[in-house]
Amino acid sequence: MIKKILLLIAFFTVKLIFAQKEVLDQYPRGQDFYAGGFNQLNKEMVKIVKEQKLLPCEKSEERYNIQILVYENSTISYVKDFDTVEIQKNKCAFDFSRKIIPHLKRWMPAKGNGKFVAAITKIEINPFYLVNSYDDPSKNKKENPTFKKGIEAFGLEVKSIFEKYIKKNEDKRASVTFVVNENGGMEDFNLEGDFSDFDKKDIINSLSRMKGKWNPATYNNIPIRTKIRQPIFQQFDLQTELDERNRITDQKFYNNRYR
Repeated sequence: MIKKILLLIAFFTVKLIFAQKEVLDQYPRGQDFYAGGFNQLNKEMVKIVKEQKLLPCEKSEERYNIQILVYENSTISYVKDFDTVEIQKNKCAFDFSRKIIPHLKRWMPAKGNGKFVAAITKIEINPFYLVNSYDDPSKNKKENPTFKKGIEAFGLEVKSIFEKYIKKNEDKRASVTFVVNENGGMEDFNLEGDFSDFDKKDIINSLSRMKGKWNPATYNNIPIRTKIRQPIFQQFDLQTELDERNRITDQKFYNNRYR
């Protein structure tokens, strides 16, 4: 019985020591978590992807942020991710990360108060970018999408659509997001802000019928889907409104005077 009690005390002591072990929730500023820094990490991940002949995910935009706990002795473990919805949404990228991380061997522990300490770091895994990367990722080239008629023409078209739903004497804030696909078409519109659900539906229908296409974004000359966000903002200017009303009143007085 005494032995059992001693064993239990020893067990709880070990658990308590582990619980009190110092773990930083992020690396101190200026410290690298991988030998050679982030560029070297990317280079090694690209090499692993090619050696393992890993395939990209079906959706080029799929990615997953994986959290790694780097211990004082440079060993690692995964930090449990409780966001099951996000994991399921990016299941391909999640599985992809699990195929890469075990091959990375040059982890560097954090330093704090003159000693090595365990710390957590976060790495974004984007299968499409890694599969289609050059051997030296610093040479990768990404081009943003461009509206073929010019961005000013696009802005004017968007402005003309929203003006139908905005009164002169009111503030409006909104944000419209959409995707420019690999073929230069616009899709997946979403509108948030100071509009009724009915108006939002009408505005999205009008936006989806806009004429003109885009030159899609490219990654190493490969067309890719890109999400674009366009903020919409109108602030009611009382002085401008008063000036406009005075101008109209003066004009009416002038017209009536010479009838």
